[in-house]
Amino acid sequence: MVPWVCILTIFSSFFCFKSSAELITSLPGQPPNIFFKQYSGYIVTNAQHGRALFYYFVDADSENAASLPLTVWLNGGPGYSSVGFGAFMEHGPFQPRIDGSLIKNKYSWNLVSNMLYVESPIGVGFSYLNTSSDYTNWDDTTTSKENLQFILNWFKKFPQYRNSDVYLAGESYAGHYIPQLTVLLLDYNRKPNVKPIKLKSIALGNPLLDLEISVKSSEYIWSHVAISDELLTMRRKIYNETRFLLESIHNNVSKECTKVWELTDEEMGSDIDMGDLLAPTCVSSGTARQLGALATIHGKHEVGIVADPCLTDRINLYLNKPEVQKALHANTTYLPYAWDFCLGHLHYRREDLAVNTIPLLSNILKENIQVLLFSGDQDSKIPLTQTRKIAKLLARDLKLVALDKYGPWYDGLQLGGWSQSFGRLNVTYLTFATVRGATHEVPFTSPSQALTLFRVFLRGHKGQQNLSPQVA
Repeated sequence: MVPWVCILTIFSSFFCFKSSAELITSLPGQPPNIFFKQYSGYIVTNAQHGRALFYYFVDADSENAASLPLTVWLNGGPGYSSVGFGAFMEHGPFQPRIDGSLIKNKYSWNLVSNMLYVESPIGVGFSYLNTSSDYTNWDDTTTSKENLQFILNWFKKFPQYRNSDVYLAGESYAGHYIPQLTVLLLDYNRKPNVKPIKLKSIALGNPLLDLEISVKSSEYIWSHVAISDELLTMRRKIYNETRFLLESIHNNVSKECTKVWELTDEEMGSDIDMGDLLAPTCVSSGTARQLGALATIHGKHEVGIVADPCLTDRINLYLNKPEVQKALHANTTYLPYAWDFCLGHLHYRREDLAVNTIPLLSNILKENIQVLLFSGDQDSKIPLTQTRKIAKLLARDLKLVALDKYGPWYDGLQLGGWSQSFGRLNVTYLTFATVRGATHEVPFTSPSQALTLFRVFLRGHKGQQNLSPQVA
């Protein structure tokens, strides 16, 4: 019996909604000969408040899909869509073309894992709630509780995956989401008379872990010749990113910080993407077509040939098409706003940006859950230099030893980046890896390298020997 929950919308109209686990017969524009299954729908996480998270689930593209692991992916923000960014922009099975059709992503992560993309927190993307007061002051604690409830309820809809090895992965503000969810999940596993969830590892890309460390980027930007020597000195003495964000949280940005910020904007250029210092900018629909053509080889769009800056525009158009939403079983309550990549009506508690999740990672490592921290080396939002510092801090505090020298890893015959692993008795607990040429969204700009890194992550990274020319 499928449970039905009657919910009150913010316009005081009544809709009846079912927690659904529905098969997608075919997405509009989907290429032929797709043999893996896709599901999407809503999982109710709080019936009393009418809260439901939207998900998109893709079976592994393998004859042995049932034996492969389950990876839960969360994008950051706080308030970025995992369906828009993770699934359709980064490492899902399809990306939309200029003409609205879909091209198969040959670097999709469902080649090696069953992939579950969750639009979290509530109010992001197609996810929603129907107690309007809940939209205000949403926070990390509530998000983690909702995400755990989602996973437990999702397994009720998909019991065939209840015995799967589970991996949690995400990027940016998922440096908050995933450690907090992991702690709750481990607490759940310790309860009497429950069947434990088989959590194996977590992976965090360019993660926000500690505002005092993660976001400091002055030296990184200066080393890329994007600001002057004089401005670097000002940023060191007067202003840094941590101070600016802390002042922003309390709506009390000083004149000194404002001046330095304006000078930074002037020197770097207002149209630079801080998540990708090398990326061109999508400036118009005409440019979208022009840049999209750069990724067309002999008339066929190839995912990963060029990181098209206009891809987000095409995703936005695609996911707002009524026929696409119908195929996805999305927007079944007719939300009074268009789907968007970010936040929607949600107001997230800004003070939570300052929460330090490094102690949570330390506790997770003590529970023998492996942690992978990876960084695109072209990201100045959360530079690799800062994530490496945090990896070293964790290793030092837990008395983990370096299992290998810091050195290169390979994607096929090409250098994919640099890495180092830490552990005890030749067992890896913590790995830090960079991805060469990658940005804040690593799989978007370096899809092949990201897939190689993901393969290693799934099989248990035991040191640099696994990141070799033979693994791709």
